[in-house]
Amino acid sequence: MMKVERSVIINKPVGDVFAFTQSMENYTKWQGDVDSVKMEKGPDNNVGSTYTEVRKVLGKELKTTLEITAYKEKKKWAAKVVKGPVPYEVTMSYESIPQGTKIITTVEGEPKGFFKLAEGMVAKSIEDSLEKDFEMLKKLLE
Repeated sequence: MMKVERSVIINKPVGDVFAFTQSMENYTKWQGDVDSVKMEKGPDNNVGSTYTEVRKVLGKELKTTLEITAYKEKKKWAAKVVKGPVPYEVTMSYESIPQGTKIITTVEGEPKGFFKLAEGMVAKSIEDSLEKDFEMLKKLLE
């Protein structure tokens, strides 16, 4: 089982940060590995809605469909893979703090096949991606 967790503080109110990060049209702006995102079922961010994203991991293009499993305005968003090569769940928690907003992102999964063999590299790649994504998020919002 693989688990990666990273956090960042953004010097903006939680409402602004939540709205920006949860707008699917912004995913490609701040998530460097994401090439495209398309809603499949339901409106943005309703629990049970699904979307497909295309991203690059370890130089491989991955097409993954995720289902939104939690959505609480300004507090939490979560999704799990329902179709794709790497089963995982991702959770983003938001906290209003005196400096602005603290985001904690957790990715948990059980890689299979090639990705199981390269689990350590996959975890490191996710850690690096989260760090770069958070740097871009700070640049865009602060």
